[in-house]
Amino acid sequence: MLAFSTSAIAPMQKSLEPGRYSLDSYDRHFCLKPPLLLWLSAVFLSRAISIPFVIGIGSLGGGSANVNELVHGLFSLSTLAPSCIAFPVLCALALRSPSSGRAVRWIYSHGHLLLATAAILDGALALSALSLERVESADEQAAGVLVRIVCDAYVCLYVLISKRVRDVFADFPAA
Repeated sequence: MLAFSTSAIAPMQKSLEPGRYSLDSYDRHFCLKPPLLLWLSAVFLSRAISIPFVIGIGSLGGGSANVNELVHGLFSLSTLAPSCIAFPVLCALALRSPSSGRAVRWIYSHGHLLLATAAILDGALALSALSLERVESADEQAAGVLVRIVCDAYVCLYVLISKRVRDVFADFPAA
């Protein structure tokens, strides 16, 4: 097993088994690249912030004003709290570089726990909005809430159980 410090500011120990990941799994800083499912999980959990952010940037570039109708219903006010937890992790994933500061390094090193917390909170808020009467009456919105709860449970299990996710969050470029 290899074990070496990746930061003089906030040491992050990484112990990666040689040959466990292919060379394509590493970025230019010789750190594990976050898998696509991790990126999608972070975007899903931060959707109340990231989607309006992307729409705002798109409108600056000449995007359509009718985009608001398209994304209506993707998130609600109840998704704002989990998004506030997950959005910094999404930013830390995007800003991971040797020149990143302490805050980015701290958020990144705790990223899997922050994403799991956001998923649990998002699922709990969705569950609190769901009533048995809505499910029994086959309410259209109840199906969407149930899908959201299943997605939250999957993301929570994924970020807590996946060895690759733990290895990614333990690996940060040296300063």
